[in-house]
Amino acid sequence: MFLTRLRSFARLPGAEQRLALRALIWIVFVRGGLVLFKFTRVRGLVSGPLRSETARRADWPAMVRRAVLRASRSVPGTTCLAESLVAERLLRAGGCDARLSIGVAHAIVAGAPAGVARNALDAHAWVESDGVLVTGDDPHERYEVLATYGGE
Repeated sequence: MFLTRLRSFARLPGAEQRLALRALIWIVFVRGGLVLFKFTRVRGLVSGPLRSETARRADWPAMVRRAVLRASRSVPGTTCLAESLVAERLLRAGGCDARLSIGVAHAIVAGAPAGVARNALDAHAWVESDGVLVTGDDPHERYEVLATYGGE
C-alpha cells in the first residue's frame, strides 16, 4: 500500500506534489495542536499571516481538496476539523476566499438498550471556496451551522 501511494505521488505534477507535502505538514501540526490546545488557539495559529504566494489559480480549490485528502489518509485519526483548518490555510495561501463552517446534527447512539432512545450530537466541519465544497461531505442538508469563520 505504501509503494502504491508513493508511485501515485510520484506521478503528480510538481505543483501538486509540493501542495500535498504542505498539506501533510499542516495536517500533522493541526492534528497535534487540536490534541494539546483549544480550537481557538489552533485556528489563530493556522489563520495567521501568510507568505506571498504565486498568482491565484482557478483550479486551486480542487487541488487543495485533493492534497488535504491525500494528507489525511496518511495521518491516522485525522478529523474533519483538522482537514478543514488545513484547507482553509492552503486556500488563503493560494489567494482564494475560504469559509470554514462547524455544524451539528442529532444522531441516535448505537448500542442503546431496546426501547431506549439515546440522542447525541454529531459535529462536523467543512470548508467552501468560491462555491466549491473543499472538505467535508454535503453538510447543508444534515447539519445546522453553529459557527462560520472567514467568508466569501
